[in-house]
Amino acid sequence: MGTRSQVHFIQSGVYLYQHWDGSLLPSRVQSAISLNDRWDDEEYLTRIVFDSMKTETAQKTTGYGIGTTRHGDIEFLVEIDCIRQTVKVSSGFGDDMDMIWTGTFEEFARSNQGDY
Repeated sequence: MGTRSQVHFIQSGVYLYQHWDGSLLPSRVQSAISLNDRWDDEEYLTRIVFDSMKTETAQKTTGYGIGTTRHGDIEFLVEIDCIRQTVKVSSGFGDDMDMIWTGTFEEFARSNQGDY
């Protein structure tokens, strides 16, 4: 079993799923946000975040997915609101998750990994 996680894009309702290394998801999303580009274009930002999630896995058929529903067995959830340009990071298990970090894209891009 892996540490499952998802990124949820609020406006489109798209969820990006990562089966392994879920604890690394906030820092991978931070890398994408830190590019300081396409913050107001959810379609592009979704692709940029997905690319940052699936490093070195282009030829694999498992480990990542794209959907429109939240999984019940995730341990990390990163929510992205492109209109408000905010990020919310939660951890826990399934429906019992606690918010561990929230802020603007700018704050998230500058935050230290230990902050979330």
